[in-house]
Amino acid sequence: MSSAILFIQEELNLSLFEEEVIVGSLNLFAAVGSLGAGFIANFLGRRKALLISSALFLVGAVILAASVNFGWLVVGRLLTGLGVGFAMMIAPLYSAEISPATVRGFLVSFTEVFVNVGILLGYVIGFAFQFLSSAYNWRLMLGAGALPAIFLAVGALFVLPESPRWLVLQGRNEEAKHVLIDVVCGKDEVEAQQRLEEIITANEEEGGGAGCGCFSGGTKKSSNSSSGKSPLGSFLSDLRRFLTSPLARMYVIAIGVNFFQQASGIDALVYYSPVVFKQAGVHDKIGKLGATVGMGVVKLAFVFVATYLLDHVGRKKLLYVSASGVIACLTTVAVTFVLLGLNSAKGDSLIGVSDQKAETARSSAAGEAVTIAAILAYVAFFSVGFGPISYVLTSEIFPLRHRSTAVGVSVFVNRAVSGTVALTFLSIAKAITPAGIFGLFAGITTVSLLFVWLMVPETKGRTLEDIAHLFASSSHQGEGSRDVELAPATK
Repeated sequence: MSSAILFIQEELNLSLFEEEVIVGSLNLFAAVGSLGAGFIANFLGRRKALLISSALFLVGAVILAASVNFGWLVVGRLLTGLGVGFAMMIAPLYSAEISPATVRGFLVSFTEVFVNVGILLGYVIGFAFQFLSSAYNWRLMLGAGALPAIFLAVGALFVLPESPRWLVLQGRNEEAKHVLIDVVCGKDEVEAQQRLEEIITANEEEGGGAGCGCFSGGTKKSSNSSSGKSPLGSFLSDLRRFLTSPLARMYVIAIGVNFFQQASGIDALVYYSPVVFKQAGVHDKIGKLGATVGMGVVKLAFVFVATYLLDHVGRKKLLYVSASGVIACLTTVAVTFVLLGLNSAKGDSLIGVSDQKAETARSSAAGEAVTIAAILAYVAFFSVGFGPISYVLTSEIFPLRHRSTAVGVSVFVNRAVSGTVALTFLSIAKAITPAGIFGLFAGITTVSLLFVWLMVPETKGRTLEDIAHLFASSSHQGEGSRDVELAPATK
């Protein structure tokens, strides 16, 4: 959309508000879709949820390509947004549930890899199609989104097995064992049986209120403690018990990581990269789209780096490196905008109000190079940590019975923050200047360092069931999440 919006604006004469809605609404719709996906994935299974996602993508892409006004564009973004919500919730969840513990981080991070493959393809298609007539080049850009939807549908129908953990939830243990043998355990029936027993045991313990300790004490304890209490007193007692449980801490970690991922402003660059590069001094259309393609290449390259490091270095250390690098780069962009005269008054050039002002505000080529280099470095640091790790952590820390719903809630937060950033980026940049908004993103990311230190445990190398048990153990021992050191699995 970042490339297409340049031509849609020319063809349909969109206002600034309509441009923000078209760009930002996708993620708000995706937030809604992710909540629905959590329930559907539990009820119908992971594969059928993927099929629903592909259908939404397909219909949405066709409507976007055929749109004749702002209203139809919104309808197309609604359907594709719901599809995005389904896919972003199901993909990491499914990957985590079928992956061996030793390579789970690597495999789940491929969600972020292929998100970035899609982003880069969008940039490349936008660059290639810019030379066509603006009457239909943007239609081809948006219509191309139907092709991945078709491949996803074929894969879900004929290639992908159902999640063995969902099959256990349904009591289909033999089917789960076959999937474990074929996919997870490398044809080792003994190991598959052992893994199956672990999953069944964890599922039974969760169902009885034990195991993960999410509702320690079960319903009996709750009913005893609430005897003689008013309904409000009982509710407050139950709420207090939940807020001090491992499950609540898991939610805090997942929601926090997803919030900080998007509050760093990454999607502002993804969606508005051409206008951001214009602010940095790149003014011809080919140059802006070319720089955008370069950003997509950097983003994808460093996500691949992360896929290797996740299971070797670990999640927490990468988050430290990622956040520190993002803070440094965003601060550099903000300071450079101010010192080198790239920070036009009230952000006019950023929203396209006056190209003349942007031209007169240009500083030296060296200053522009520093700004662009800082933007590319920001993308690299983000992609090596916060980008993939939010999906990995979210999909692995919850116990089986809560995992689908919890991942849906976490992705809801992720997409809601992303949509809010995209919807308000241009307006806030106009109000507080481009330097101001990048400084704001840097400040928020600084807070994330404290959050990671206090709340996020290291989970590399552990089975999903073991992670839930270790959260419960730390709760019973009165330890904070900062103290939960999860040593690598022995298998």
